Amino acid sequence: MNFKDFGIREWLVIIFIVLGLAAFAFEDIFKPKIYYAEGTGIGYNDDITLKVSAYKKSDKTIRVTNIEVEHADTDEIGGVCCTKLVEEIKAKQRFEDFDFVAGATFTSEGFKEALTMAIDDIRNQE
Repeated sequence: MNFKDFGIREWLVIIFIVLGLAAFAFEDIFKPKIYYAEGTGIGYNDDITLKVSAYKKSDKTIRVTNIEVEHADTDEIGGVCCTKLVEEIKAKQRFEDFDFVAGATFTSEGFKEALTMAIDDIRNQE
């Protein structure tokens, strides 16, 4: 059997196999570079530290993929506040203008301070 005997179905299978192998070979080239930064803000009891990972899109906008929070505030107030803020930031991707959590103003302000520091660091990374 030679290539002249192949039908359209066989050629399509060969093309899909070649494209699949090419996708694996070039996967790392098209994957966005992930940037990491850390920011610290003053919370209610102690400092709030955020470890932010994000990537930059082609138009230089930043897309946050993960935020890890370390704080010494109470879990009932500060913990809930940080969880809500992380969810809001990841969902809306707005870093400068987001709503504070009622009843946890100091924690919210410290979170915003830490996030601003981390985002500015990511913007300055090459």
